[in-house]
This record gives sequence, C-alpha cells and structure tokens, in this order.
Amino acid sequence: MFWLTIRQHRMQLLGTTGILAAIGVALLVHAIVTRSAMAGLSGDALDQLLSERVGVVHDLVTWLPAAPALIGLFWGAPVLTREVERGTHLLVWTQSVTRQRWVTTKLAVLAAAVTVSGLALGAMVTAWQRTFAGTSFADRFNDLGIFTSSGVAVGAWWLFAFALGTAAGALTRKMLPAMVITLAVFFVLLFGVFMLREDYATPERMVQDTPGQAVPADSMVVGGAWLAPGGTEVDDVVEPCATADRMHYLGCVEDAGYRSVLFYQPAERYWRFQWTEAGILAAGALLLAGATYVRVSRRAI
Repeated sequence: MFWLTIRQHRMQLLGTTGILAAIGVALLVHAIVTRSAMAGLSGDALDQLLSERVGVVHDLVTWLPAAPALIGLFWGAPVLTREVERGTHLLVWTQSVTRQRWVTTKLAVLAAAVTVSGLALGAMVTAWQRTFAGTSFADRFNDLGIFTSSGVAVGAWWLFAFALGTAAGALTRKMLPAMVITLAVFFVLLFGVFMLREDYATPERMVQDTPGQAVPADSMVVGGAWLAPGGTEVDDVVEPCATADRMHYLGCVEDAGYRSVLFYQPAERYWRFQWTEAGILAAGALLLAGATYVRVSRRAI
C-alpha cells in the first residue's frame, strides 16, 4: 500500500517538490543579492534599499498563509473522492487490502508528506528573513503573514488543510463539493486564528511615561487603554476631550494628565506561540483524520 500510495499521488509529490524548490532558490538568490547590496549601507540609504529590494518579495511571502488551501484542494479533497468517483476503491477492497489498512496508509503517508513540505517552506522563509537581521523586515512575530509562513506552525497548517480536505471528501464523496467545503472552512478558520492568536498568553502591560515610547521591537500589540491621573484604566477619555477633533485629541488627553497603556506579546514568545498554534492545528487534524477513518472503515461510501 505504501508504494501504491506513492505512485497514485506522485504528481502531487513532484509538483509540490518542484514548487518548493523554485521558492527556495528564488528566496536564496534574493537574499544573497540583497545582502551583498546592503554591505556598507546604513540609515536612510539602507532603508531605501530594503524598501525597494525586499518590499515586493516580502509582500508576496505574506500571502503564503493561503498556500495550505491548495493542499486541501489538490492533496486532501481528491484522496477519497477520486477513488470513489472512479470506483477503484472497490477493486482495492476485493484484494487482500482491508478498508482500514487502505485509509490508514493513505492518510499516514500523505499527511507525513504534506507536513514535511510545510516545515520545509517554514525553514526557507525563516532563513530568508534572517538575512535582514536588525531591520524591520526581520520581524516575524508582529506580522500575521510571516508568523504563519515560518517556524513550525506552517507545517501544522499544511497538515490541517490536508486533513480538512480528506474529511470533506469522505463526507460528500464528490470532489467539487469537497473542494468548496475545504476552501470555505479553511479561510474561516484562518482568519479566526488570526484574531485569536493574541490570546495564547496573557499580554504584558506598558504605560507610556513619555510621548512616543514604544513597546520592544517585533512585539505583537494586542490592545490599548488610557490611564487616568487617579490610576483608573479607561477605554476612551470622554471628559474633557469629548469635543476634541482627531487632530487635537491626543494633545488634549496628554494635557488632562492621561497616559497611554499598551498591551503586547513580547517577541521572545514567538516559539511559544508557534508550538501552541501547531498543537491546536495538529489536534484538529487528528480529529478530522479520525472522522475520515470512521467514515471509510465503518460505513459504506
């Protein structure tokens, strides 16, 4: 069954490997060329160079969190639906291969392949970012797209998308409906996680004692408030600045003795958040895989 699974899905394996190789080469060449151009530059000249040479690639990389949707569509959804639509699953089950072994092997082999592929992408993005250490382009915690495209979380996203597509296929038994369900659920979950990520840990609190005081670099700012002269935190300063326009509001608040309070997740929690998100997604993938196993092994499809 192992080699049969590899042969059946060799196009996905070869295609994904080729795409990852192309991305890796492109990032490597871009990093080497840009790093060479950065030599001897500093200040405004360095900022201008990075904006010109890194900005476009950086924007493209931040779209990589959408890539797992393609794994769900072209790896997960066809795993069962293509077999059922062609009737080839019945041929397999009339041989010495049981339903349980058939679905277990397929899920295990392909899940391992997509997870390793996702981790490879995360490693490439992480290595590419390290080229720009000491600049804002090296930030990986406060950037939603970069966080999801680097580290170990990206492997878990790829695994979850695959399990989601497979479960949708087991439920619908039709490829097109399975793809639609996979796409819809994935993006709802993706944006839901973006909103909930900041709650993986209790945020730190910083009172801005001086104007312009900022949280540590690469920190994830998750909220803010105002500290009244009496020590009470309020969301908005109503009096005496209720009638102040946007341009004069901050000045009015400062004159009234209020100070800004920022809540943030420090950059050193990057790996803690990575493993937390990876664990949540891996648990979700395991549940979906279990549902697929039950659907195939205990009920007629």
